Amino acid sequence: MQNFLDGLSRLIVKVSAAAGCFFLLLNIVDITAGVISRQVTGMSLVWTEELARFSMVGFVLIGAASAFAAGDNMSIGFAAGALPPRLRELCRLIAFLIEAVVLAVLVGYGIQNVMGGWTMRTMALQIPRAVPLMAVPIGMGMLLIVLVASYFGHGSGHPKEDGE
Repeated sequence: MQNFLDGLSRLIVKVSAAAGCFFLLLNIVDITAGVISRQVTGMSLVWTEELARFSMVGFVLIGAASAFAAGDNMSIGFAAGALPPRLRELCRLIAFLIEAVVLAVLVGYGIQNVMGGWTMRTMALQIPRAVPLMAVPIGMGMLLIVLVASYFGHGSGHPKEDGE
């Protein structure tokens, strides 16, 4: 089971990083196309703003697992590092449980939103609203798996606490 969790976490981190890079590149190309269109033709491409918004959401939510594995997450490590080892471990457990519950709730509500979004279309791109909404359950699900793997000391990018 440990090898499975470790391998899954590594795969998720790689997919998260690649997808995050893709969405960031898409965002840059899209915004550049919009600016050039306005400067050259004097008219805006209607779909560029919507695509920029959706690609930024994808970049942030899907890339979150990779960022977490790299240690780019918010934490108050200096306070935990000053605590005795048992209290530090208790704080680590409480933080893990809060993070896991919040992520699980986001995955659950994200799935509900996706299920309800197939009948509605976006304004400019005319794609089902469920497509950009998928970033929430996919990204938060990936982050939840990496969080669990990191808490139990498996997976790539196990964030180290101060004092460890």
